[in-house]
Amino acid sequence: MKTLVSLLGISTVLVMLTACGHKVEQREAGPKVPVQVVAAAEQNLPSAEEFVGNIRSKQAVVISTKMMGRVVRFFVEEGQAVTKGQPLVDVDASEAQSAYAQSKAGVDAADVAVRNMERDHERFKSLYEQKAVTKHQLEQVEMGLASAKAQKAQAEAGLKMSGTLLSYGKILAPDAGIITKKWMDAGNMAFPGAPILTLENPKDLEISVSVSEDKARLISPGQQAQVTVDALGKSLTVPVTAVVGASDPMTRTSTVKLSIPDGSGLAPGQFARVRFGSLAFKALAVPAAALQTEGQMDGVFVADQAGLARLRWIQTGARGDGLVQVMAGLNAGERVIVPVPPGLSDGQPVEITASSAEVKP
Repeated sequence: MKTLVSLLGISTVLVMLTACGHKVEQREAGPKVPVQVVAAAEQNLPSAEEFVGNIRSKQAVVISTKMMGRVVRFFVEEGQAVTKGQPLVDVDASEAQSAYAQSKAGVDAADVAVRNMERDHERFKSLYEQKAVTKHQLEQVEMGLASAKAQKAQAEAGLKMSGTLLSYGKILAPDAGIITKKWMDAGNMAFPGAPILTLENPKDLEISVSVSEDKARLISPGQQAQVTVDALGKSLTVPVTAVVGASDPMTRTSTVKLSIPDGSGLAPGQFARVRFGSLAFKALAVPAAALQTEGQMDGVFVADQAGLARLRWIQTGARGDGLVQVMAGLNAGERVIVPVPPGLSDGQPVEITASSAEVKP
């Protein structure tokens, strides 16, 4: 009897536990939410690979001096706009100054010699007319005058050269532009041909980027590329102007050049990121507007065959042009709800009012 009671008690407990474990919460269907859907499909997605480069001017001038001397003073800083003829740098020209003074003294001495010979020539010419001196003596004086004039001309040429060398100490802007780089500081020794400043024209800009050989083969002039300048929060589409065929043997890369249009607001020296449209690839994608994000998880609402909205968590990849790559969690052809109505929840009944077989951003 006790055994029977015990078995009945255990059975009762098991029934109660089973009932609690399988309790199903009933949910009212509610009205159907009108939605639009698009079928997930393969689309051309922009390459996630970015290439970096600096914006530079096609008209860049590296400024140097033609004389050796210590840099005394800079009148400009990096990023400063300058006008044509504006002073940029002073280089110590003490040696050139001494040479100029010496040449000036030589010209003065030659000028005195010429004046003396001119007076002698006039006197001998008068004496010759009076037959007080011979013609040979007059010719000797005339030769002396010609020699004095030649020496004066030589001294003047030396003075001009010394003046030119002296002018090399004060470097002026050859044209209007922006100073994009200072190659040395005040106090450094400048040598002929050694760069001191770089001056660039901000109205004719380009970007040069290094691209691996295999990718460079897919790029050609006229194709479009996306340029992003993070410092300005600006992106623009620009054309490829040239692909340098010869690759760097060390890095196995080629140079691709892109032209920046006037009025872009960009300036020489700015850092830019570049994506090439020709490197796009095909992948399963959905519109970015369909994406639902919770923390680090991404999902989309799918309209299933039962007419319910189902939240599907997916693994995403590359993004661009209003599309998101789906790497896992969704199959091609499944109907993704976009745009997502406010307040739509998992399991809610939906009514499809428009459907598209083409994924559109």
